[in-house]
Amino acid sequence: MASKIKKSQIIRHTIQLIAFILLPGLYSVTFSEVKTVYQMIINGNFNFFEASPSLIEFITIVLLTMVLGRWFCSWICAFGAYNDLIYFISKKVFKIKFRVNEKVDSILKYFKYLVLVFIIAISWTIGSNILESTSAWDAFGQITDVSTIFSSLLVGLIFLILITIGAAFIERFFCRYLCPLGAIFSIISKIGIVKLNKPKADCGKCRACTMNCSMGLPLYKAECVKGGDCINCLNCTEVCYRNNANVNVLGRDLDAKLTGSVAMATFLGVYGFTNFAGNAITKSEIAVNSNTVSNEANSRTESSQKYKDGTYTGTGEGYRGGTTKISVTISNGEITKIETISNEDTPKFYQRVEGTITKSIISKQSTSVDTVYGATYSSKGIMSAVTNALNKAK
Repeated sequence: MASKIKKSQIIRHTIQLIAFILLPGLYSVTFSEVKTVYQMIINGNFNFFEASPSLIEFITIVLLTMVLGRWFCSWICAFGAYNDLIYFISKKVFKIKFRVNEKVDSILKYFKYLVLVFIIAISWTIGSNILESTSAWDAFGQITDVSTIFSSLLVGLIFLILITIGAAFIERFFCRYLCPLGAIFSIISKIGIVKLNKPKADCGKCRACTMNCSMGLPLYKAECVKGGDCINCLNCTEVCYRNNANVNVLGRDLDAKLTGSVAMATFLGVYGFTNFAGNAITKSEIAVNSNTVSNEANSRTESSQKYKDGTYTGTGEGYRGGTTKISVTISNGEITKIETISNEDTPKFYQRVEGTITKSIISKQSTSVDTVYGATYSSKGIMSAVTNALNKAK
């Protein structure tokens, strides 16, 4: 039985690798968009149609997690893949086998909710920038730029090192105890239609499912698991000697490989469609124009005094010191259009950051907007380039 090929894990790790290469910032941007939705709601200015071009990841990842469960965490999330890689290397090379006490593990898992509440209170609600230099993912992205890390991301680097050490000893260390997005997913996934079905009456005494659970869940106690800390890694379905653990959708047990493949096709298909639709709306300028009109009464006097009509070009320093060049159009004294002329960032990631930041600047008629979590330097590159252009328009 030990030689059994875990086909669903081959599929999962293949998708993880592809997502790590093509969509490395999906975790960070998704969390940033959750923040955007939260701030829109508490400020009383949420308009889903206007916001949708900037909320591609929120629409895809968060809403599908509500329905299907936490497939994103174990199949697509780059930070989750990083944790898996560190644990795999540690287990194979250093032969480390460490298991947290069941009661201690269940208590520590509440810490991620405290992290989430702290971020919401300090950063999202109060608007403090105190956490800006603490992002471990920013530090990971800047790992080859030593000067930037030690000047601006030293705390983030320390957190990354601590997370890496934790991941070497405890599988999915960050996901279990620290991930604020995981805290959100743990709550909303409980209403989904997918569960892991495991009748205790048909169980033996091996506890193979529990010993192989990525999140350390005591599966031997459960009849079924639905959402919560379960990330649908499907390890339990393939190590069960009696084939007793199965993926169950709407009351029907299904093949794990098929279910995982369909879930990924759904996630990536919806992501592709919403991405296309968002870009179409952006190009049509419907959302931008609507935002501009809604803010016209509040910003016309200030902006008309500051800027002359015309199109101005500015540059700023973005990711890894690369140059971001921006074109800003002023009409009737207001910022009406922001376009990228050139940039030296990762193309796919920059495109999503660009949409979020430029729309926020146009909406607020100001460059004093929040950076995208996990993409601080790309965000600041756009903001500084717009500021440079606006200085020419004064």
